Amino acid sequence: MARPSGHRIALLAVGVATLALLVAFGAFGFAWRAVDRAEDAKTTALGQPAPDPTPSSASGGETAMPEESATVDAPTPANPRSPGEAPLLNERTVYRPKYDKQTLILKTRCGYSMYADLDEPRAQNEDTGADLRLVMGCGGDPTVFRLGDGVEGSDAAESGMGPQDCADKIRIAPVGEGAPVPVRKGAALCITTDYGRARASGDEWRMVLIEVMGVANDGATTVQVTAWDIPDA
Repeated sequence: MARPSGHRIALLAVGVATLALLVAFGAFGFAWRAVDRAEDAKTTALGQPAPDPTPSSASGGETAMPEESATVDAPTPANPRSPGEAPLLNERTVYRPKYDKQTLILKTRCGYSMYADLDEPRAQNEDTGADLRLVMGCGGDPTVFRLGDGVEGSDAAESGMGPQDCADKIRIAPVGEGAPVPVRKGAALCITTDYGRARASGDEWRMVLIEVMGVANDGATTVQVTAWDIPDA
């Protein structure tokens, strides 16, 4: 005799539920295995020693030491000057024109002097601020130039000479202290003005080229002067 259809449906439901339960257990087993493997991998990773953070040299594995920073000393001035000392004149000196080919006539009587202030320039009878002195000769004595106090010069100059050429002449062929310089047509003289006086008065230090243009029978001496300012650097 056939069973009622409701009973078959119940058995089918029980079978499906049992199958689902088995599938669930199988999935749970796979998941548990995956978690277990992940834990093993984590444990293995944590158990390894940490890498050495110190870099090694490429050649022999030696520890590379940090390079010491190089100490740069402050540059020393090429030509340090003492206070009040005039700057060194060389090819790096930048001269500034002051005046060009100014004419002065120096004339006095036998045994007397006429002065020239070459900062302006100006001929004068007093020696205040004078850079050059003309001493008129008497009898057989020649007429000569003498340099003022603090003035340096050279009588080895030439007509048309530039300021640095003058500086070189003063360096290699200076006029001795108190030495006379004979006055004659065509002669040339380079001088630097008194550096100390220029600083004290707030004026510029100067290079001057003096060219003797002529000497008259009465001793009047015509000179042509050109000057350049020298930077105090």
